[in-house]
Amino acid sequence: MKIFGLTTKGIEIASRSLDFVADATSQAAANISNATVPGYKAATPGDFEEVMAQALKGVDEGGMAKSDPRHFPVADLNRIAPAIIEETQAQSLDGNTVNMEKEGARLGGLSLKYSAYSTIVGRELGMLKSAISLNTQG
Repeated sequence: MKIFGLTTKGIEIASRSLDFVADATSQAAANISNATVPGYKAATPGDFEEVMAQALKGVDEGGMAKSDPRHFPVADLNRIAPAIIEETQAQSLDGNTVNMEKEGARLGGLSLKYSAYSTIVGRELGMLKSAISLNTQG
């Protein structure tokens, strides 16, 4: 997310995380809406935080090095996406693998994550606004 060409790493990470939460919520909704479809296989995204952490690792932790500060960031956050995992254990005799309790719990967790990432974006934008205000006063 860029505002007038300005952004921070925190805004980029949190806004990409919000994208993931939105996608995961859509997948959970699709699973729930197909709970009565015979043979439907529930799908869930893998651990996004793990994929993000791996992509953001520094060279000290086994990640890629950025040899010049003018280089583009090593981790292109828009390309980070966890694998989609298809549930194979049938929950019903018709082969449907949707577990409504599991999906409900997942939606609750995603709601908490959405709230947390939204707060981070808001704080980062506040700091950016503050920096711009200080710059225009001086």
